[in-house]
Amino acid sequence: MITATINGKEFTFKDDKYQTFREFYEENKLPNKVLSKLTINEKEVPVSQLEEIYAASFEGGEKIEMQFDDLIPFTLNLLGKLKDYLGKFESALPHFAASIRTGESKSIEGLQSLQEGVKALETMKSNLFTLTGTTEDDFKEINDDRQTLQKVLKDINEAISEKNWDELSQLLEYDLANGLEYYKRLFGKAEEILKQRKS
Repeated sequence: MITATINGKEFTFKDDKYQTFREFYEENKLPNKVLSKLTINEKEVPVSQLEEIYAASFEGGEKIEMQFDDLIPFTLNLLGKLKDYLGKFESALPHFAASIRTGESKSIEGLQSLQEGVKALETMKSNLFTLTGTTEDDFKEINDDRQTLQKVLKDINEAISEKNWDELSQLLEYDLANGLEYYKRLFGKAEEILKQRKS
């Protein structure tokens, strides 16, 4: 039997009831709520990886816990975490730029982490648009910031491919910090929208 605990309520299903995890999720998700925690066989699965396990099939005997929260409080909490993440990301840039200038091999490996960090911010931005029902067009007043960020990211990619470490360190220390203003303003405006909806 599959045992599922959804917001504290326990349910059991026959092992062969669902072909895939997606079928299980679609039938058991709570309407107008957002998945905030997922545990399968006592292992927590990051909610951001939900779609990656959609195709997974059941072997039998699984224990699944799902926690759903109200959309607006969950998203406001997420925005608080995003601001912390941005702050840490930004404060690490000068140190990272200095290590690239000195040619430390670890710093070159760290470029992958940097790219993953920017990708994570883009994923968070997409999730935020979905959660708030907005698009890029709803934030036209920060379009200049977005163009600044896109130019900086393009310049960073060019400096990496040309192995121009001096240029790269300059871009990371000064230009990328300016480019990150886009995310700060975007997340701030999304927070305002949600607070208005909440009141």
